[in-house]
Amino acid sequence: MVVAIDFCHWAEVPCEAGGTAIASVGEEVTGFAGFYAAVDPPSVASALGNGGTTDIGAVVELFTEPPSAAPKELGTLPTAAAAAPTLLRGSAAMMYLLRRAVEVHRLPWFCPEFLQRFRGDTAAATSALRVCFLGCEQDGVTPLWMPCTRERVELLLSLADALVARQTSYYKLLRACGGFLFAPDAAAAATAPCGFVPTLVRLHPRYADFARVPVEGPGCLGGNTGETSPDVCIVPVLKLSQLTALAIEQALPALWRYQAASSASSKSPLSKPPPSAPANSWLTDRAARIARSGAESRTTEPESSLSGVFADSAKLSICCDYQIPKALRAAGLLVYDDHLARIVDRHVLLLPGSAEEVSIRVATLIAAERLLQFLNTPPQRQSSLAREPGSTAAEVPGAPAQLPVKRLCSVIHLDYALWYVGRYMLPSEARHHLCRTIMY
Repeated sequence: MVVAIDFCHWAEVPCEAGGTAIASVGEEVTGFAGFYAAVDPPSVASALGNGGTTDIGAVVELFTEPPSAAPKELGTLPTAAAAAPTLLRGSAAMMYLLRRAVEVHRLPWFCPEFLQRFRGDTAAATSALRVCFLGCEQDGVTPLWMPCTRERVELLLSLADALVARQTSYYKLLRACGGFLFAPDAAAAATAPCGFVPTLVRLHPRYADFARVPVEGPGCLGGNTGETSPDVCIVPVLKLSQLTALAIEQALPALWRYQAASSASSKSPLSKPPPSAPANSWLTDRAARIARSGAESRTTEPESSLSGVFADSAKLSICCDYQIPKALRAAGLLVYDDHLARIVDRHVLLLPGSAEEVSIRVATLIAAERLLQFLNTPPQRQSSLAREPGSTAAEVPGAPAQLPVKRLCSVIHLDYALWYVGRYMLPSEARHHLCRTIMY
């Protein structure tokens, strides 16, 4: 549920006292602001931790926001003032508020049965879920509702209806996918007819994230609908369904390895699945294998710890949001034409599905995929890109006689790295595009 409402964390605040106007499509967003949550002092150490398994120093460094000075250099994290409140921004602020709602206020906002009590009444649900969505501005004091609060509440209510109507849950959908994100192989097709991502797309329209790209020639990236618009390609972007998969890929292996390490003190065998893995499920074997690889990675090659939850995780693409195209553009891997550069740099609000918005997202998919291919290319072949035709490796100045073995970079690594770079860049160095949408 948390990933389903993880979108649009930029806000608009009135530029003048008493002002309420927000920008329309095609207008400049003059009241652009971030959304923040002030961390309760006793809870700083556990704001984003997980049962003591997270290094709190690293968490604070990664996600807290200073209320004072901005970083002086690109990519440099500033330090907070001594007496200033601890602030979290964007998705980190949202996660903190949602977790505090459960742990402090005992509010089961994620439970379909609880959400169905509101019978689709968005206003009543918003009032009851106030602590989930009310944060603050950058000063840490001025109250600010989370951007798109109404849309988030509506999504929670409709997702609850969809799950109850189908008598299912995210856990059941995960179990039914057979360990595949997309199309299960022949051996698993009998018991798992559909992968996890297509199942999410069928569950609710909020996961149906597809870009419609006009066909200008051969080499269309997506599948043609062949129905009402033969000159349009449908490109699957699927940001939030893939982000759900990435969250599972990161969370479950960490949980299983932690449980295995905890049970090791009681001399239990590593082949036994962790307590969170159900019996008679593909998750049982996957949990035991990942727990075992976590122990073996201390004495074997590092790649043994890279095994994940899904068998076809290599088919994932980058999660197109605001920060990743911003980072790729700053690195010179995305180049906007004059028109697009002008409206992005001026914070002009884009229409969802417009040519400008679609071009940014699809180009991000292509650029990230090419970057991933380059990173996973053997160094010998990478260096050949800069050689003159006919030259050899020995002729490349400074080329080592024997290059070290290179670990593969996965889309999970690249997605977070690009997001992190974009997230902590100075606004003066690069701006991200603005679009009001529930898809990212």
